[in-house]
Amino acid sequence: MQATILVVEDNRLVRELVSNVLRLEGHEVVEACDGVIALEMLQTVRFDLVITDFVMPKLKGIKFLEQLHALQPRMPIILITGYQSAVSGTTIVDKVTDVLAKPFDLNVLRLTVRRLLDTTPPQRPKH
Repeated sequence: MQATILVVEDNRLVRELVSNVLRLEGHEVVEACDGVIALEMLQTVRFDLVITDFVMPKLKGIKFLEQLHALQPRMPIILITGYQSAVSGTTIVDKVTDVLAKPFDLNVLRLTVRRLLDTTPPQRPKH
């Protein structure tokens, strides 16, 4: 299934790597370097999936996840992080569909994206 995916990651190399892998899988990928920019995009563009880092400048991971969840509570979210202990709280886990610890295997990323897209009902357009 081709999808429109938002990749939110402040590390340019990681963001580009994830985006390129997803594009090779046939997805349309939009990139954001922080949560503030990502939230602006989420106001106007319909995404099927969000892949986000947890530790970012301007808007920390938990705040970004809370605002994203408020905008689109059924949006599947893959959290990528090098700080596993920081994401162990239930507040975060409740808003996240899956967590990949950095460094992660690109095949695991591909399989996780496929699984989530195959099991997620389509998002309804905003009114």
